[in-house]
Amino acid sequence: MSQVPLSGAWVSCARPDPAAPWRLWCLPFAGGGAAGWNPWSARLAGVAEIAGLRPPGRESRLREPPATRARPLVEQLLTAMEPHLGRKYALAGHSLGAMLAFELARLARERGLPGPAALIVSGARAPGSPRREPDLHGLPDAEFIEELDRRYQGIPPGVRSEPELLALLLPVMRADLTVFETYAYAQSAPLPVPILALGGETDPHVSRAEALAWGGHTTGRFEAEFFPGGHFFIQSELGLVTRRVGRFLGEL
Repeated sequence: MSQVPLSGAWVSCARPDPAAPWRLWCLPFAGGGAAGWNPWSARLAGVAEIAGLRPPGRESRLREPPATRARPLVEQLLTAMEPHLGRKYALAGHSLGAMLAFELARLARERGLPGPAALIVSGARAPGSPRREPDLHGLPDAEFIEELDRRYQGIPPGVRSEPELLALLLPVMRADLTVFETYAYAQSAPLPVPILALGGETDPHVSRAEALAWGGHTTGRFEAEFFPGGHFFIQSELGLVTRRVGRFLGEL
């Protein structure tokens, strides 16, 4: 199974690295796509082959309706991954992507499929931690844009000033936030895999305690590290983050 090419609508691998000991499947944050993980490929060369997962509604799938519920999306993601699960792998995700990675690991266990050998969660409260912010996904467009930009700085100025680009971005942002805001954690046994939790020291959405609570979701090794920056420290501190990830995977 591990020889099936990493390509197609759901899967992207910008830099194949078949000799690397790991394949790292990466899940996007709200509004993001598979290409957002491409910078990790060169930095983790020889350690992990980066496989980005691309849900509908973004990049080459821009015209497909995006998912609005977590469970069906996770089921589709696992189906897309299944032909490629013959190689040792880890799952990684930022924010919404961390929740999807966690649920992918649980669904693989539920279905008796090869599970991840490690989980890397970034910029995310541990499942079961209560949300502290009101929902956005049901707001009218103008309010949705304002609050999205205020809360997450999630709309680049160049996009906000171009109505056509903004119209393309809004459906997937609203859908992804619907997935995130309607997700309900169902308690089950902790995962038997090591977890690395990464956080931003000044992230207003995820406290240190909420990030450290990921330790309760594994019976294995748990590590956490916090970096300078806010919610998107994963971009501003790319070098530090990828070195930490490489060290974590290299020690397993």
